[in-house]
Amino acid sequence: MGFISQGLIGFSESTAPSRRIKAVQFGILEPKVVKELSVVHVVHPESYDENDQPVENGLADPKLGTIDQNFKCATCEEDSAGCQGHWGHIELARPVFHHGLPRHHQENP
Repeated sequence: MGFISQGLIGFSESTAPSRRIKAVQFGILEPKVVKELSVVHVVHPESYDENDQPVENGLADPKLGTIDQNFKCATCEEDSAGCQGHWGHIELARPVFHHGLPRHHQENP
């Protein structure tokens, strides 16, 4: 674990005690909850403009977090080491279903 946090990314080793994972639970969030948790409604497919600046409400909107050590996140104002990233959402014109979901989750809203 140390080689990933120190060697590849450059973050320092965590001082949190190691714990054994007892369970993992997955679920599907309702669209209303996704929108409530979202900090950006992504409406532009571009990440950066012609001046290499992040496009507001685009795929690299600064409110989603930062991976650049020279910038702070526009949502939590943490640097790349302190910001875990934030959710955005895209509203699609039609429902899209993942083929791996059980059929009973594929009802139209």
